[in-house]
Amino acid sequence: MTLRRLFASLFLLFGLLCSPVMAIEEPAKSTDSSKSEIKTSAPVKSEEERENDIWKSEKKDTIDAGKLFGKIIKHLEDTYELHFISVKIPLPIIFTDAFGFHFFSSLEKLAESPDYKLRDIDKYEEQKKAKLFGFVTPWERTDGKDMGFTLDLSMTANRVFLLVAMFVLILITSAAGRKSKKSLVPKGNHNLIESLVVYVRDEIVYPNIEKKWADRLMPYFLTIFFFIFTINLIGLFPLTKTPTGNLAVTVTLAICTFILTQIMGIRTMGLSEYLKHFTGGLHEMDIPLAMKIVLIAIMVPIEFIGLFTKPFALTMRLFANMTAGHIVIGALIGLALLFQSVIAGFAVSVPFALFIYLLELLVAALQAFVFTMLSAVFVGMMVHEHHEHETKEERLAEVSI
Repeated sequence: MTLRRLFASLFLLFGLLCSPVMAIEEPAKSTDSSKSEIKTSAPVKSEEERENDIWKSEKKDTIDAGKLFGKIIKHLEDTYELHFISVKIPLPIIFTDAFGFHFFSSLEKLAESPDYKLRDIDKYEEQKKAKLFGFVTPWERTDGKDMGFTLDLSMTANRVFLLVAMFVLILITSAAGRKSKKSLVPKGNHNLIESLVVYVRDEIVYPNIEKKWADRLMPYFLTIFFFIFTINLIGLFPLTKTPTGNLAVTVTLAICTFILTQIMGIRTMGLSEYLKHFTGGLHEMDIPLAMKIVLIAIMVPIEFIGLFTKPFALTMRLFANMTAGHIVIGALIGLALLFQSVIAGFAVSVPFALFIYLLELLVAALQAFVFTMLSAVFVGMMVHEHHEHETKEERLAEVSI
């Protein structure tokens, strides 16, 4: 298949997905009074089906753009089930609370149990907004007792695709490793994996971290690069989720880099020098004691806050970039539904959505590169402070000699 045919096929596929079902015209009214009026019997639809139909407003026969955009945003949320077009596959609910360990095959089975029930949807949304960075279970006890600390081990859509990415990465790298043992000349996926490994080593890690420490930390940087890259690519397939578009995933990845950075700081500088670096070098300056105390009192909180701004930047950068692309694609596809026009679908939605989709392929690799690069920079900065400290001690030793 040539590149031209591939683009034509993708264009047609997007057009079919974006084009709304054309409304059936109303039958013309009969002018003959002797003819009976034509009566149509429409099947009764459930409330969810009516809401998901075309999101029409109550007052006029047009689509409510607010509800449509809300549906697009809600589609990006993590759920306890997998969606394949009109098929929903429930995932098991596993959690521990003050009353022990619990396992249910789905949310419906949990709601049927005598001990637990699903929360009211409005109250659940309010509680989630109140606890922006806290976990709120969509279930509660029927007797109203506090569940205490709850550890949710349930399989959600994001967790499923995280596992899929992990297994795909293990299979690909294992196959490349077996090929490297059989032949010294890289071919196929062995060549691809080796090229990426060399690129991460020579262009990301070595320029930012001392070689002595870079070789020891190389497995970590290779892992986060390949893992994020694989997750982002899987999220581009239809009917899949992008776990990096979830704050919980990006926060966890950022925390891993944060912990590694602090461990490297303590290991290279020692605990005492690590604590002293919060003063920004003011403790070594030859200034009056009163001024030194005032400046250190100002500098320490700033340096302490700086510890957490780095992982926050990692979290928000990856989350925002991966979520933004999906929102833009969903919004562009929604234009065809909003205007209820096939022309709008093929003239606007399809070409622009296809362009953003192809751009997302670049973003998938770019965000893996950026996250790995920033992680290497943050670790390298901590190791560099230790290197500067050793250089100062060597200079003082030379002067004393």
